[in-house]
Parts: sequence; C-alpha cells; structure tokens
Amino acid sequence: MHELPLVKSLFNQVIEVANKNHAKKVTLVVLEMGKLRDFVPEIVQKYWDYVIPGTIMEGSKIIIEEKEATLKCDGCGHIYLLDPVNLYENKCPRCECDTGELITGRELRIRGIEIE
Repeated sequence: MHELPLVKSLFNQVIEVANKNHAKKVTLVVLEMGKLRDFVPEIVQKYWDYVIPGTIMEGSKIIIEEKEATLKCDGCGHIYLLDPVNLYENKCPRCECDTGELITGRELRIRGIEIE
C-alpha cells in the first residue's frame, strides 16, 4: 500500500513538468527503479491507472525500468551483482570478500516523460 504515496508524488512531478511545457497530454512516463526499492512494479502500475483518469495523463503508460543492485568489492574493487534475496550471503565472486559499497539498486527517478 506504500506504493500509492509514491505514485501520487510521481503524478505531481509529471503534472508540474507537463504544465511548465504547456503539454496538452502526457502519453508516457519512464520510471527507473532499483531492485532494492521496496516497491512492486505491478502495484505501482495499478495505482498509476487509478490516479490518472480525468487528467492530461489519462491513457498514458508508465514503463518501469528495474535497475539491478550492484556492489563494489572492498577487497579488490570488482563490481558484481548483489543477490537481493540473500543479502547476507553475498560475496565477491573474485576474492570472496563479504563487504562492499552499494553502487546501484536504490534508484528511484523519472527518466523520461513523453508529452504532446
């Protein structure tokens, strides 16, 4: 249910951009979301469809691009995919170090808006 405030915030940001650009219609919104974000893309889509009727975004599509979670190994600097299911079992595939810096996976941003 925490997806609804997210969608309302996205909606407001898109409306602001659309109004600044004198848009008659918003046809597409591209959202980049890291896999470590605690949002379910299908529920984000459901709430998107719920909030857009009666607005210039009615009929628009939202595309959610999920970004993989990656770590940079503290031991050797190798960048590798993080397994979000087994967060505490992740080790660098090169040197077996079990600590690293999160590089990607927490993103949440609008990458693009298509307007008419």
